[in-house]
Amino acid sequence: MSMTNYIIVMKALEDGKFLITFPDFEGLTATADSEENIQSVATETIKTKLAELKKDNLVIPEAKKMKDVSSTLNEGEFTTYIPVKEEFDFKAAMNTTMASLKDKENLKKGTEDLKNKANELTNNIPKGSENLFGIIGGVIAIINTFLLAVFSVKVPIFGDYSIGFFKGLGILADFSKEAKNAQAILLFSGILFIAFAGLLIYSSVIRNKNILLYSIIGNGIFLVIFYIILFIKLPGGEVGEYISVSFFKILLYLISLALAFVTYFALNKAGQNEVEEVQKSIETSTNNGDDRNEEGL
Repeated sequence: MSMTNYIIVMKALEDGKFLITFPDFEGLTATADSEENIQSVATETIKTKLAELKKDNLVIPEAKKMKDVSSTLNEGEFTTYIPVKEEFDFKAAMNTTMASLKDKENLKKGTEDLKNKANELTNNIPKGSENLFGIIGGVIAIINTFLLAVFSVKVPIFGDYSIGFFKGLGILADFSKEAKNAQAILLFSGILFIAFAGLLIYSSVIRNKNILLYSIIGNGIFLVIFYIILFIKLPGGEVGEYISVSFFKILLYLISLALAFVTYFALNKAGQNEVEEVQKSIETSTNNGDDRNEEGL
């Protein structure tokens, strides 16, 4: 779940109730019966509005800053932050991802281009070294998982922290329950990335193209799902300005998968060449046998 701090403006009414307005959502208002109910009413109102915007595929406005709202207050109005957690809608996220893949022409063209480039590269691979690229790709994925940060957090006063799968959240976890939960998720995800990388290496070493293909597909799917969840869980608004996602880490994962694909195509082509050589050998043997039979006649 991601956390966003929205600003609300409140004003006490003559009947003891409170009028609530929302600077981030033009025209949106609500009324709370008491001061104690302001936060719960505001939270539910914002969640309902966010759900409506998502349903209609409208852009969710970026949360305003307190200094911008405070400068426009009228007499009797006061402000506060309302932290809102947005539940991760996995179905909607996957629908969005799948919708982007529905452009069959572009997808087909991209796939053909990838195959052509892979074939060009495999033509220059020495015989017996077809599995080298997959091994290198797996090693890159393992190093990437252990050493490079998933994202970096700039904490005022405390400094900058690089957050990886197996390090970086220890200090922050002491101050936040959500950080502790995130630490467990990152640890589990890191183990899965290591397992997929190990499978890439293993399938390349034993030169099993079927296992290699399944490991590439599984690795790619998990990579997409992990970063969809990561981007949705990261807080937005002012807090989001202090968080930086490591796109270099994503690039290295994609490079490792591309290298594994090269090995898959190379192994596939090597297998086809072996079949062709066997067929030629059989044809040659058959022709030689026919020639000897004719000579005997």
